Amino acid sequence: MTYPHQPEHITLVITHGVQRDKLSEYEGWLEKLKADSARFVGYESVNVLRPVHGETIYTVLVRFDNIDNLYGWIQSDQRETREAALANLLNGREYIEMRTQA
Repeated sequence: MTYPHQPEHITLVITHGVQRDKLSEYEGWLEKLKADSARFVGYESVNVLRPVHGETIYTVLVRFDNIDNLYGWIQSDQRETREAALANLLNGREYIEMRTQA
């Protein structure tokens, strides 16, 4: 559905603190996430801000053309499968926010 006040795109900003010994596994997880999300209607891009200076915090920006299509991906079986595989790779929990200006 299109709304007149809807932004041109919406971005899901995901922040993960990855266990140091799981960084290569997490990189593999990211590649699968990119491939999965690209199959969904309205997909625009996935950008990854990788850690620097020995840190282990990743920020993943998943962009869709509108909120309905983003929710379609968020609520998908593919994303649920990816989330289940993520649990043993992180230090703590996942942080998520939606932005219209990112």
